[in-house]
Amino acid sequence: MRRIKNSGENGNFDGEGFPKAGRIENDWRKWGLLEVFLGLLFGHLLAAFAYALAKGAGGYEDFSEYPMWLVSVANFPLQGSMLLAAVFAATYRGGGVVNDFLLRMKRNDAVLGISVGIAAQFFLVPALTYPVLWIFDKDIADIKRIAEELTDRPSSPVGVVVLILFVGIFTPLAEELFFRGLLYGALRKKLNLTGAKCIWVSMVISSGVFSIVHFQLLLIPALFGVGIVFSFLYERTGRLAPAVWAHAGFNGVTLINLLF
Repeated sequence: MRRIKNSGENGNFDGEGFPKAGRIENDWRKWGLLEVFLGLLFGHLLAAFAYALAKGAGGYEDFSEYPMWLVSVANFPLQGSMLLAAVFAATYRGGGVVNDFLLRMKRNDAVLGISVGIAAQFFLVPALTYPVLWIFDKDIADIKRIAEELTDRPSSPVGVVVLILFVGIFTPLAEELFFRGLLYGALRKKLNLTGAKCIWVSMVISSGVFSIVHFQLLLIPALFGVGIVFSFLYERTGRLAPAVWAHAGFNGVTLINLLF
């Protein structure tokens, strides 16, 4: 890890990277795990309500009948709650989204992030998924079946645009602000650890939550690994933008597979 500057006993810093890892007395960032819990709780409750509402309004008999775009839109309350939790926490209990979550971008962040995200899809995901399939006596067809069930759903040009906007743009921003900015950030400044140990433990816990929340059992190890990569990118650069771009690149590969 690169050396992070920290100025002042109250945890304020010069804006270039994170404050020192570990507990900071009188930190201006008052937010923590409570906002994380509320974001996940209300997000899942609202998502369940949205699925039920969509089923009733559309007259669908079963979830398998939902069009592809509706599957994404029905997840909007979950990602929306995550985004609102992060923005609310930073705005009313911190120093703002830009300062608290280092939401800054440099010229090469997009190229760096997208490259990392694509590489994670093609190399990290298979490396972490195939051992799981072997352990649980599953086949790659079990993974492909998930994608096939989505691609078999009816769609439309408008639906495709909605899917691209939601999965390719909104979800990466909302989830990175929540899982890396809010959750990882809360652990990083609350754990009674210091230095690299605090950073790595925070990465492991936040990536574990990130992988479990997606509710794809066979892909939990792969998503955990991806979460570690995004967290490392965030920590190493001292900016959230590369992680957002990496998430967008990662989701972009999935979108291309789904649509084409």
